[in-house]
Amino acid sequence: MARRRNKYQREVRPLDPERLMNYTHYETADNGMEFKVHTIRAGTKEYVCPGCNGIIMVGESHVVAWTEDSWFGPQAGQEARRHWHTSCWRAKGRRSTGF
Repeated sequence: MARRRNKYQREVRPLDPERLMNYTHYETADNGMEFKVHTIRAGTKEYVCPGCNGIIMVGESHVVAWTEDSWFGPQAGQEARRHWHTSCWRAKGRRSTGF
């Protein structure tokens, strides 16, 4: 029987800086507010999307957005973060609800 390769014998996968840069990034809204946007590959609990009021299911990929420019400081902005469907976040400029 052939032996399995040890994980330490595998080749090291090179880092992809493009992927790392896109994981968390900043976006500026039409009103000039800057949001920190974080992509979640698979959520661990359900959330309500402020864009459509639909449920973001467990395991569903989505976006978390918050502003660090709050009157009450950056911590308050992080506590007010919202989980969005990716498509709802992209369409945020076409409606007046949410951020």
